[in-house]
Parts: sequence; C-alpha cells; structure tokens
Amino acid sequence: MFSKCMSGVGSCAKSDFVRKGQTASENLLYDRAAQIPCVCVFTVQEFQSNGACMNLRCAPEGLKGEVGRPVRKPLRSRFAHPLGWTASLMFLLVCAGTQAQIPADKEEYVRLSAPALLTFDKLVELEKTDEPSAELAARLDQLLHTPFLSNEAFYGGAKPNRPLSETLGPFIRATMWNIERGIEFDGIRISLTEQDQFEKYIDGKKDPKSKPLSPEALTVVKNQLDILKPTDLFILNEVDNGVTRTDYRNVARDLAKALNMNYAYAVEFLELDPLNLGLEKVKLEDKTAEADIQKSFEPDKTRYLGLHGTAVLSRYPIRKATIRSLPVCYDWFLGEKKEISKLESGKRMGANLAFMERIAREVRRGGRTTLIVELAVPESPTGAVTVVAPHLETKCKPECRRKQMTEILGWIRAEKNPVILAGDFNTSGSDTSPTSVSKVITNRLKDPDKWVTSAIKWSTGAPTILLMPVNYMRNKNDPTGFDVPFFARKKEAKLFGDLNDFHFEDGHSFDFRGEAARSAEDRGGTLSDSNQRASKGFRYTFALAKTYGHLVGEYKLDWIIVKGYATDSSKPGGSYKFAPHFARTLQEVNEAPDDSLSDHFPITVDVPLTEPPLKVAPHP
Repeated sequence: MFSKCMSGVGSCAKSDFVRKGQTASENLLYDRAAQIPCVCVFTVQEFQSNGACMNLRCAPEGLKGEVGRPVRKPLRSRFAHPLGWTASLMFLLVCAGTQAQIPADKEEYVRLSAPALLTFDKLVELEKTDEPSAELAARLDQLLHTPFLSNEAFYGGAKPNRPLSETLGPFIRATMWNIERGIEFDGIRISLTEQDQFEKYIDGKKDPKSKPLSPEALTVVKNQLDILKPTDLFILNEVDNGVTRTDYRNVARDLAKALNMNYAYAVEFLELDPLNLGLEKVKLEDKTAEADIQKSFEPDKTRYLGLHGTAVLSRYPIRKATIRSLPVCYDWFLGEKKEISKLESGKRMGANLAFMERIAREVRRGGRTTLIVELAVPESPTGAVTVVAPHLETKCKPECRRKQMTEILGWIRAEKNPVILAGDFNTSGSDTSPTSVSKVITNRLKDPDKWVTSAIKWSTGAPTILLMPVNYMRNKNDPTGFDVPFFARKKEAKLFGDLNDFHFEDGHSFDFRGEAARSAEDRGGTLSDSNQRASKGFRYTFALAKTYGHLVGEYKLDWIIVKGYATDSSKPGGSYKFAPHFARTLQEVNEAPDDSLSDHFPITVDVPLTEPPLKVAPHP
C-alpha cells in the first residue's frame, strides 16, 4: 500500500481508500491500510467507475505538488535518475512519519461521494430501448447501486441532539416518513427546522373557504412539532432528485443541509415516462387545459435527472451505506408500457378519460430497493447502529412483499449492531396501490391544485383510478393479523410473523413486546412500543383524500421495527437498551395545512442509548 501512495502511478480498489475531498482534479484520500493521508489526482468518475480507481497519481499529504498534474513520462525513465530514487525514499520517510502522527482510534468517514449521473439524451435512450447497450446498462446499474453519501455536516461540526428524559436517559429519536416525492418541500422543511414559523405557513396556504384550526387542534400540532424537533435520524421514502414535479430539487441534500445532517441516498427508480420526458403530447377536449398541462410536463433538459428513491438523514456520522435490490414483484418498465399499449389499442374513449387513465401509469427503470446504512453511535456496544430502509412493492400480492422481507432478513441475519428497520412496507392487503384522482394529479403535475376539480370530472368511469373494490376503501390499520379475526389473517400477517420469529446470529430478535408502560398513551399490544396503537389496531399512516363516493381509505403502511438486546421478541423483561419506546403517529401536523405535507404521516420512535430506568415515568 505504501507503493500506491509513493510510486506516483498505480491502481487500487475503492475500499482501500476513504475519499476526503470533492474536487474533480485533486482529492484527499485516507489510505486505510497504511493509515496515511494521500493527495491523489483523479476524477470523481474514475473513483466511482466499476468499483476501482485506475491510474491514481498519489503522494503523501504535504507533497501534493508532486501529484498536481498527470504523470506523462514512463516510469522507467523517471526512476532511472538518482534524484528519482531520492524522491522515492523521501516519500517513504514522510509517509512513515505521518502514520505515526495519526491517532489509531480516530475514525475517518467518506466526506462526499456520488455516482455518475446520466444525461437527458441517455434517459431518452433508456425509455426508447427495451434492452439498452451493454455500456448504458452498466452505467444504469452503477447509478442504481451506488449511494450518494455526505458527511459534510459531521466535518462542519454537527453533533447529535442526543435528547434526554427521566424515563429513558439519553436516546435516539428516529422519524420515518414517506414524503410523497417532496412535493410540499417548503412545508416539510419548516415543520422540521422552523417550527415557530409553521403556523404562519399554515395560514399562508389556507383556502379562504376552509375553517381555521381550532385552538385545541393547533395545540396538538405544536406538540407534534416539538416531537419532531429533537430527531437525530430520519428515514425517508419517495424522495425526488432532479424531477419536474418537485422543481428539479435535490430533496435529500436540501433537507439534510437545512437540518445540518449527514445523509445517504439510494436511487430506486429513474422516472422515464414519455410524458415526463416530453416525448408524448397531452390530449384533452379542453384545449386551454391541454396547453397548460402540456407545459407542466415539459422538462428542462439541462436539469432533469429523473431520480426517485430513499434517503437516510443522520446527525450521527455515516460509516458506510449499501444499496440492495429486492426481488422483483412488478416490472415498472415493461409492465407499465404494456398497460399503456393496452390503453392505446383498446376501445376508443373520450380524450379526458383517456388522459386520466394514461397518467395513472408511470414508466420507470429500476426497482424496489433497501438502503442499509451504518451509523457511528459511540454508546452502542459495537460502536454502531444499522439502519435498514426498504420500500416494499405496492403492485403485487402480499406474498411477494413477504418474499422481499425474507430477502432483507437474510442480508442482516449476521448483524451484531442494534438495528432500526423502517420504511413503507405497503401493507395494504392488496396488489393495487391505494389511489385517488387528487393523488394521481399531485404525483404527475407540477401545478396540481389548478386541475384537481376538473380531473375528478374527467375521471368519471375511469377504472384504473376509481373503480376499486368497496372493501379496499375500508380501514385496514392492523395488517399484522395479531388482533383481527382468523379469516383475515392470511394477507399480510405472514410477513409480520416472519419478523416476530426471526433471530439474528447473535441470539437477539426484533422487539415485539409492546408493553403499555413503554407505549404512547399507555396503549399496549404487539409492536405498540415501535408503532402507535389506536383503540382498535394501529393508528393508520396513510389516508386518501377526495376519494370516489366520499369513501376514505385508511391504512397502516409505514412501520418501524427495532432490534435491541431482547432475546425473546414477545416476553417482557430483560434488556431495554436500544429497545423501542413511545412510538407516535403524527397525523395532525401532516394534515394541518389545507394541502397535506404528504399522503403519509410521519411516525417516530425513541431508542434509549443506555439501559433506561426501571421505573416508568411520563415521557416527553
């Protein structure tokens, strides 16, 4: 390894170095094996490409002038001169001296890294070609399996809030939230960073015809803002980067910057629908609406990236991040193209109805993933906590979601760290995504409010959007099967049964204990300490607004499951260090503005960093 830093030219595995800089021409790496900082000349693409950084030109930090430009002479001629050997010896001596000055216990983290992005033309090529070229397929695969990672907040001095209570002692508050692409970014940001401005935000978004929040309701909202404030860990699903509907915003990065947090981001899908890319024209009977909506779809080709995925934001530094692909339960590229083709070749329908059927379909490349992130948490016996952030498939039967979860459990079975498994499990009990006209319009158009009322009229008779089974609209807020009649247990219950029965190799299990004294509102029951319960089942985390026939769909789709140091998943007693406590579902803060912050509600859990006091007292 000394030779790689000393020789001037060489190749290395990415895992050999931790990247410490971000410029394209000069980067500070930390040589893991030799424990020395080295300045190397390479591009970001070289460092990320194919898992290797080729032709690195490196020297110990302090001698970067030697590597500030490419090496052009053959190695033989360069080192044939006596001065070349002298320089080599000097490199070695300085490297050895530098190594002695670095504390052995000082941990280094990747400061900033990202995969190579695709141009707009390449995105168009991916949409038009069922089987892309080998070169483009490799670049797509790299984008879908290389996380964006930033520890800039850590290097800027950010520290965890590390909240403290008499009940738990110091703890991590974790918040899981499907933020619906980040469409209501400003409201989400204000709710998390400027809580004192949230009431003003609500008033500014208020429809003059709607009633203001009552003082009692506003008090509940403020209490929930206080719950969000000390969060040190966010797990976010449905996060956009460079998409028209969210003004091309890098949602994960911008939220992390506002919160002064480190982050990892995994691309789940590339949004390649022909409408999104401006390759297909809108056709409506109302030509004014047609022109306006067409404008809403037209992309800025210089800014469009089409990325959509999952993010983990943390005030604890990120040691590493990995993206794992889940078993395919629905093909979002060929499957959606097939459905669009059926629409085009089927019996003729009115232009308005055809448009609503069309935008209910989304052509994408990619698939469901799990982002696995290891955080440096000094209080953990292993020095780390592992965050597992999946997004399970919605367009499949429950059996395939169970298959996806089984795959995740296989990946983490050997995990010795405490584990926080959190994400949108899509436990609807169905193979169709809960949807409505307003949701379809919001997800696809840049300015949806203008057209929701018209779209409801256009959708009369649209089976994709509206003609769902009646029982699909009924409450389904306990898909675990633990507290529902026997005949209803078979849909999603097996997935939760697998989680309940699962044991890690170290003998620990996920915590299903659900003791009332460690649960919000003293409502106990299976999983109540990690997912807030209602009088029946769990508090739902997803609701449809403006649904057909005034029916409202309410579902428990989002979950937090925690592995601490329990050895029996259901038996009270034993260790409560890193066990889940006082889970909450924050529906009221999400729905306080007339336009909800998301169609999912944030959920939180508190995880004590030390063994909490035995006596259970009120918890903030």
